Amino acid sequence: MISRCHPKTGWKKHLRPPPLATRRHKMNFTRLPSELQLLVAENLQPRELSYLVRANQRFHSLFTPILDRLAQEPKEQICALGWAVLRGYTPLVQLLLSKGRDINHIEAPLYSYFGTALHTAVFSRRLSLIRLFLENPTLDLNKLDTRENTALHIAIECCDLEVVKLLHAAGADPEIANEDGVTALLLAFSCRHLEVMEFLLRNGANVNARFPGGTWLHATLLQGLVRFGDSERLVRLALERGADPEVRNYQNQRAIDIAFAEGKTKLVEILREVSLPLDVGVDTQE
Repeated sequence: MISRCHPKTGWKKHLRPPPLATRRHKMNFTRLPSELQLLVAENLQPRELSYLVRANQRFHSLFTPILDRLAQEPKEQICALGWAVLRGYTPLVQLLLSKGRDINHIEAPLYSYFGTALHTAVFSRRLSLIRLFLENPTLDLNKLDTRENTALHIAIECCDLEVVKLLHAAGADPEIANEDGVTALLLAFSCRHLEVMEFLLRNGANVNARFPGGTWLHATLLQGLVRFGDSERLVRLALERGADPEVRNYQNQRAIDIAFAEGKTKLVEILREVSLPLDVGVDTQE
């Protein structure tokens, strides 16, 4: 019999120990044979298994192989590396790369989109992982995803100037065209990302790269800036960087002809300094 004092009355309460049969059915996990412990571990959640490994050195050596195997299995219909990158689990990414996962393999599905680990890191803006990948000597920095985008294209689509600068500093090629036929600079214009446009212009992007023929009202960045923008500064910068004012679009218009047709007098005056005279009888109707 066990006697305990009631905290308020002070009266002793006699407690009986549990029946012997009940005590015999309580099992200590640490005393189970290793084979049974492994069977139990197979049915634990990864987080529970991780806690168990950290709690006991013996379990660490016993269960680490299971954790390694679980870490490399697909999760939520996403490959292990893509899943780890998407969620920003840097230690898991490092583990998978150390196990030989191909950093350039296109295997990370995101809503029917497939790209490399770098594409996924840029898409989900995992800056620490982007830096980690850029330090990897086996990285193919200009690898194309299934839409023929480089990681630089993805950064521009996400309007992420910081990542654009990181990729440019690492040597990303801004002249690769994606499946739509647009380079990094033309994509920045399409996304109306003025800061990225300015950065690329100042860092050597081809200002005379052409949009796909017959599908755009403008053939070059300069024509696009004139037609859809009012940034005199960017127009001047494009001209300073060698934009050809005499290029004609599929409507046979030059940049100055477009500016005149749009009634943008300030841009007309800027372009008069570098262009041949306005075409006689230029069509002012859109």
